[in-house]
Amino acid sequence: MSEPKWEEQLVERLTELAKPESPNRAALAHLRRGLERTLDYTLGRVGWLFRAVPEFALDHAVLAAGLFAWVKGDCRQMERVNFGAAFGSGLSLEQKQQREKRFIDLLDTDREELAYKLRQAITLIARDSTGLDWMMLMRDLGRWQDPDRRVQKNWARGFWATADSQ
Repeated sequence: MSEPKWEEQLVERLTELAKPESPNRAALAHLRRGLERTLDYTLGRVGWLFRAVPEFALDHAVLAAGLFAWVKGDCRQMERVNFGAAFGSGLSLEQKQQREKRFIDLLDTDREELAYKLRQAITLIARDSTGLDWMMLMRDLGRWQDPDRRVQKNWARGFWATADSQ
């Protein structure tokens, strides 16, 4: 049996932190505060969570962990569900049209504003009791600024994937 990848290990640790019967409130609070602070703030307080994360992935792993903590684990791990699909999941066409402006704004966001916009969106995803692939989110965040905008295209396709059938 192979060792789990760092993304999988991190999601397992985050899920453990947010267990309803015994949440680690302090660690979750540090992760949430880290959404508005520098990377060293989070690493200085809960760096043990990120031991297996490679240097190139630290920024997006910390951002994803902060978002996970923001919704206190209420947005469960669901394989192969990208952020766009989760944001549009379970909505009627009319509801999707109401969210469309916010979603387009998210897709056009630069890296500096991304944490703020994702925090707003993840709140809606968790409220809708929808899951997403947190490991995919970490990879997507690492490719957010790629010139081909493949992440944004995939999220848009995921968001609108079920619009015709609802």
